[in-house]
Amino acid sequence: MARVLAISSQVVYGPVGLNCIVPALQSGGHEVLAIPTILLSNHPGHGKPEGRALAPSELIAMIAALEKLGAFENLDAVITGYFANAEQIEIVAALIIRLKCKIILIDPVLGDHGKLYVGQAVAEAISDRLVPLATTLTPNAFELSWLTGLSTQNSEEAIHAARCLKVRDVIATSVVKSISELSTLRIYGGHVEAITSPIEANVPNGTGDYLSGLYLSGLLSDIPQSAFADAMRLLQKAIARSKGTRILDITSDFSQKP
Repeated sequence: MARVLAISSQVVYGPVGLNCIVPALQSGGHEVLAIPTILLSNHPGHGKPEGRALAPSELIAMIAALEKLGAFENLDAVITGYFANAEQIEIVAALIIRLKCKIILIDPVLGDHGKLYVGQAVAEAISDRLVPLATTLTPNAFELSWLTGLSTQNSEEAIHAARCLKVRDVIATSVVKSISELSTLRIYGGHVEAITSPIEANVPNGTGDYLSGLYLSGLLSDIPQSAFADAMRLLQKAIARSKGTRILDITSDFSQKP
């Protein structure tokens, strides 16, 4: 069992942010310390939420209290997701540097479908302060393009863009393979793994958060080499169940467990 610090959004209604990351890690038997960056009644997709972002002073105080308790001792990994403002990112970047964990998974929550859904200052802080600290990065195709300034309209372009980031392990999601298929790519060193899945309508929110949590859980397991395939298989099962349909078939360029 590993100990993980997870920092992202917390909502009461809607499976996003910590609501996805924490159970994904706990299902692998890991202990999770979860710090919210924002507290909301619901995901904005369900209507205007009530709640607020954690003020920088509150985040600093919370971290200080946890450090005083020794809660961050023996941490194995840090995973980050949504941030409400650039000040939060500065605080968390400084914390990550102090913690010196071997695995730092940064999910650069910036936007999708061709546009940012965070402020420009937040996007730039993620790019400038968190991405350079990452050992693993999990952008979608739009986020990968925004971070690199390069096109990611197909697998070849996404692979090139991922390598330009100089992060040792990149999971690039929602990369178009064909009119009916998307690829999820793992680019690490000189190697690439690709898993293809059909484009589905009404895919629930939070799939990126869940995949990041599942992948980190696998990296922290006894068989990290299967983390990518295992995470994608579990994600597809979750998507199928959330839609009330059968488990979807997925194909991989590498061998998978039955």
